[in-house]
Amino acid sequence: MVPFISVVIPLYNKEKYIKATLISVLNQTFNDFEVIIINDGSTDRSLEIVENIKNNKIAIYTNKNQGLSFSRNYGIKKAKGKYVAFLDADDLWREDYLKTIFNLIVIHKKYNVFATNFGLLNPNYKPNLYTKTFDKKNVKIISDYFNMNKNILTPSSIVINKNVFKNIGYFNESVNYGEEYDFYIRCFSRYDLIYYSEFKVYYRINVPNQLTAPNKNFYKKLPDYEMLLKTYDCKHLKKFVDFAHYELVVLYKMERNKKMVNFYKTKINTNNLNKIQRLKFWLPIPAFYWSKLIYNWFSNKFINLLYFLLII
Repeated sequence: MVPFISVVIPLYNKEKYIKATLISVLNQTFNDFEVIIINDGSTDRSLEIVENIKNNKIAIYTNKNQGLSFSRNYGIKKAKGKYVAFLDADDLWREDYLKTIFNLIVIHKKYNVFATNFGLLNPNYKPNLYTKTFDKKNVKIISDYFNMNKNILTPSSIVINKNVFKNIGYFNESVNYGEEYDFYIRCFSRYDLIYYSEFKVYYRINVPNQLTAPNKNFYKKLPDYEMLLKTYDCKHLKKFVDFAHYELVVLYKMERNKKMVNFYKTKINTNNLNKIQRLKFWLPIPAFYWSKLIYNWFSNKFINLLYFLLII
């Protein structure tokens, strides 16, 4: 039987988290799905752990290490379902995540891209994965995704009709940092987003091997935002690109890389940032760096302190 949803999980050295991630999928209240795990050349016990979880919904493929975008694309091509859901190997779904997505699809049959809000998960926080009643009041149609100046979704909280990839292409395998933004630009320049504003996904932060974490030794191959701005004529695309560049400024401040901070600052129209983002933008590198370290220490100690500020 063909599954309704294919769940694609790229896996690289997540032995500490992958079991909990996979269990959060298998515990879904909606069960018409398959799980496709793409082992991207893991060198730890990640593969062994998933192989020990016996379930006929799970298919495992192992490749040499070729990166996140390659693994996602490989999973899309293996997917049998009409819809493709992505889940990073250290994130978690609440038990009603797929049911929520299914409800969105039933309500808005003519649409192709669906997502829910997400929450941040610190290492010392025990998440609540239980279900809540679906509320139509939380459903929104977002026709101008680029007008947002904060993250309202993560790759682990989005589900896409498989036909979308035929129309706009796959994840850009030449990019290893910000590849989701490259994809979002191509996707939301053409498709509206059906969005559920209550969070159903936990995005884990402060974990090893996380590409979004500061890492001076990681060579970042970024999207060509200038080319994307020229290619896609969307009203607020410059605002979205400014937000992407703002995130790079924040990242390079944490790496204390003054040259790259100044480089990306020149690309940003600060009128497209909100007040808190402008404060972080202008804060000197040492002040930003140490305040962020102190904040991370407190948030790890006292759970999800100031959650909203962390995702803007």
